[in-house]
Amino acid sequence: MEEIIAEVESAGTRFNAVTAVTDGRAKELARQSAERLAGGEPRRQLEGMPFAVKDVIDLAGYPTTMGSAVRSDSAVTTSALVVSRLEDAGAIPVAKTNCQEYSYGILGDESAFGRVINPIDPDLCTAGSSSGSAAMVAADAVPLALGTDTAGSVRVPAACQGVLGFKPSFGAVPVEGVFPLSPAFDTVGLFAADLGLLSVAFDVIAGTESQTEHIGGAAESGKTIDLSLLGASADRDVQDQVTDRVCAVPNLAVTSTNGPALLELIDECAPIYDFVRRYEAFEIHRELIAGGTDDYQPGVRAKILFGQNLTGEEYRENLDALARLRTRAVKVFDSADFLLTPAIDGPVIRWEDIVTDSAAKFMYYSMPFNVLGWPALTIPVAGGIESQELPESVQLVGPPGSDRALLSFAAQLCRK
Repeated sequence: MEEIIAEVESAGTRFNAVTAVTDGRAKELARQSAERLAGGEPRRQLEGMPFAVKDVIDLAGYPTTMGSAVRSDSAVTTSALVVSRLEDAGAIPVAKTNCQEYSYGILGDESAFGRVINPIDPDLCTAGSSSGSAAMVAADAVPLALGTDTAGSVRVPAACQGVLGFKPSFGAVPVEGVFPLSPAFDTVGLFAADLGLLSVAFDVIAGTESQTEHIGGAAESGKTIDLSLLGASADRDVQDQVTDRVCAVPNLAVTSTNGPALLELIDECAPIYDFVRRYEAFEIHRELIAGGTDDYQPGVRAKILFGQNLTGEEYRENLDALARLRTRAVKVFDSADFLLTPAIDGPVIRWEDIVTDSAAKFMYYSMPFNVLGWPALTIPVAGGIESQELPESVQLVGPPGSDRALLSFAAQLCRK
């Protein structure tokens, strides 16, 4: 544990990825783990596994900063349920991670602690909002990290930093003890470099009450995957890489029939997301921002104020439209078990190249699946920290509740 803490401190400093090294709690849990094993107790699912926690998620004994100077809170006394479940399975929290202030922003460009540095290339955008959690996994400082995802805040940083990023089905994982951005879309997600570890961690945080489909084994047959969006948008090299992987999966049928329907869904999701997120974010921050504090990051403050004149009646109308859209949208899975899409619209960009529509391009393929509540996994297919080349990723999507089936199927696509 001493060596792990030293590496976490080093990586946290080099990449500005850590707001607190949680060495006190980590060493105590490591001591308890050693005593358990020495006493002959069985090894738990994640025994001794270090993990990092995005700093909007409560960890007992440490303040939850939200990447912000707006509040100066004392250490919390109770961990978020997802953290407690990981600890109960033997995992050990070693760091709180830097993030976009209050999770409000997909670029990862505004935090009271400064922006996170991409381990692949410091000139590359990290994306956000879970920037630090992605960086700690990308830097190989921790094998596992928690983030949150409201419009892509796990999957987009994962794509920009070359690691796996998983957003579960809406409601599959508890959000108690997690500071919200927009409760209609918020999920707790996972970063990892290894899909097997990510799958075990999902089982742990989802808990036994999870209603997600539990289909074991990677040797499932008779599946169909829709590549229509990938073929329309992804880089040719990415398409070739993915085609090779798809062709290697036994008994897998390929279709491209859902392209028009999916593009229509994406268009329908955007205005609902914009309204509901703005309304809910303002309501969450109403009291703080009414105090006239100037401590918010400028862009985050502006985003929050976008919701100040929206009405409750319009909000309820949008929630009704959201419910209808979620019910209707699942019909795309009548002809396919999974969808494969680009992770982001275009290449990972450099900080200096960010323009007005950069955030929208980052969210184009991720945000709709928060709106619809479907599970989605970002899978790196090229580049990354080892090659020092531009990371390229795709996104695997399944119907709501298919989380475990999706992770099982992804194991076949991740084989090299």
